[in-house]
Amino acid sequence: MNIDIKNLEEQDMKQLVKSLELVSARVLDSVVKTSQLAGGATQEMQLLFDQWIECLGGALTDAVDKDGAIIPEELAQDIGVTPTTIISLALALHRMGKIKITEVKAAPSNGENTETCGCLK
Repeated sequence: MNIDIKNLEEQDMKQLVKSLELVSARVLDSVVKTSQLAGGATQEMQLLFDQWIECLGGALTDAVDKDGAIIPEELAQDIGVTPTTIISLALALHRMGKIKITEVKAAPSNGENTETCGCLK
């Protein structure tokens, strides 16, 4: 947005409205997805999800058994999912008692939300 010193208040208000539109779209998208997932949580879907966790979890637990740790970016690339999925899967396996998370390391990032659809940016 170009800055015009003559009407800064109007520009600030437009920028605020645009930000609120994006936030509203994200919230609505989350509510719709949550509703759809909850509505489809049949026993068959839960079984399929458990099988998916078992399949991908095997790769994760193998990495833990072999190396004592996982590198989400590397494991994600190896099995064809996102690093966020690997982190979520590790948490699920920790909750199930299949692995024990003993340390979490983090590094600074570029500030980009990797979970946000490009259409909402």
